[in-house]
Amino acid sequence: MEWCSKGREIIRPEMTAVDLPVDKAIICFTEGFYPRLVKCFGLSDAKRAPHISACHRGRLGKHVALYKSEVGAPAVAMAMEVMIASGVRRILMLGLAGSLVSSCQIGSIVIPTWGVREEGTSYHYIRSNVRPKPSAAFVKELVAGLSDLEPRLGGVWSTDAPYRETVAKVKEYAGRGVLAVDMETTAMMAVAMRRKAEFAAVLTISDSVYGADWDPAFGTRRLNRARDLVCEKASQVMLG
Repeated sequence: MEWCSKGREIIRPEMTAVDLPVDKAIICFTEGFYPRLVKCFGLSDAKRAPHISACHRGRLGKHVALYKSEVGAPAVAMAMEVMIASGVRRILMLGLAGSLVSSCQIGSIVIPTWGVREEGTSYHYIRSNVRPKPSAAFVKELVAGLSDLEPRLGGVWSTDAPYRETVAKVKEYAGRGVLAVDMETTAMMAVAMRRKAEFAAVLTISDSVYGADWDPAFGTRRLNRARDLVCEKASQVMLG
């Protein structure tokens, strides 16, 4: 697939830029992350962040903008485009992911350092032979800031089709060093690479797909505790 075209875009992200007087932003997807991050950043009384397509909610602090995006690569890529066009240079994504390996149990923390692309969005940003990666310096900061949580570093597999995560595919990717699967990370890496912005993700393992059956742990105390700790530590990194 070679959808990455050269030349000027017809609809440019600058056309939909908003007033964001900060250069850092956090994007989350699931309901539990957003209220916790509002608390960690002290944004309870902060004004709403300017509306961005594909985002449900947002708060604007003195140093960082917080947004809750729609799920999926196309939606979050649109949100990132507007953020970057609006002056944001560093974007952190906090999300949930499924584990491909037994060493990543429920509540484990994964910081992706590269990705396998099974979403369509990234192919519009970087060529198919390019491996998507986050900002190495940003990853290093997160590893140091989240060291108490013992984050695992490795690959992430992003897919548009969660109901087509087959047993054979899980085994193959796990053998290549992929630790987790989600729907957005590789697209977000690609957008940041294309637009020359810093990006990194921290994924909390919410379920596992490496066994004979799917093992979800959504809403459990163990997962919620891990998510809250990630929010606390990550917010400190972003404000540091």
